[in-house]
Amino acid sequence: MNVRGARAARRMYMLTYGAEPSPKSISVRGASDEIIWCPIIGAAVETAAGWVLLETGIGRRLLEDETSRRSIYASREQPWGVGEDPFLAALQAVGLRPEDFSLAAVSHLHVDHTGGLQHLSAAGVPVFVQAGELSFARERAGIAEAYYAPDYVSERILWRELDGDAELAPGVWALFTPGHTPGHMSYRVDLPESGTWLLAVDAADLSENLNDRVPPGWTADAGDVPRADNSLRRLLREAENLDARLVPGHDGFFWKAVRHPRGGHR
Repeated sequence: MNVRGARAARRMYMLTYGAEPSPKSISVRGASDEIIWCPIIGAAVETAAGWVLLETGIGRRLLEDETSRRSIYASREQPWGVGEDPFLAALQAVGLRPEDFSLAAVSHLHVDHTGGLQHLSAAGVPVFVQAGELSFARERAGIAEAYYAPDYVSERILWRELDGDAELAPGVWALFTPGHTPGHMSYRVDLPESGTWLLAVDAADLSENLNDRVPPGWTADAGDVPRADNSLRRLLREAENLDARLVPGHDGFFWKAVRHPRGGHR
């Protein structure tokens, strides 16, 4: 489906910040604890209002903090990031720098999504997040829930709090998909040639979640299991209604399949 007009974004680059080991049971309800390798991903979208960054990946600070890192990643295998600084290296791979962005967004505040926040704050880039997610991270969450406070506790971060769905820029929307965490959100990106993309992020980690309609197996708040179910159903429904490409958030095979062509997806 082509999307024409002023409300479409211009192009989108897929960003790879690194990879992490994770029990499959976290991604798929009822799965085994087999360790799978998951890409740590993001996207940079050019719009009429400037560049928009979706997700900031894993940070060098966490990778070098062995105590915290091993508390979060308990398996023998450990996460890795591209380059000396995963955030800067992923942007550099597509010719961008933190100061090139007009705004950014984080789906939630898990450690594999917050690694670039300090760079964005230094560049003066505002960051959109759901208000409920920020509150949960500040007041209730910790290392046991895979939240790493040094990444996101700073007065310098220019938070822009959301309450539900919102248009972030022309052709880019935040979609409220709670469950994996209390304030999780996914994204919709409309492009002029390739049409509508839905980036599930952690509302659906793997293609298995989508193909078999099986929700994620872990929620930061144990009471959010029904909300995780509803969010998966919402994304599947939106994808059908919009004739959209629905991209899971941590599927290595799928991520390779949607790598952007030269110049980005348009």
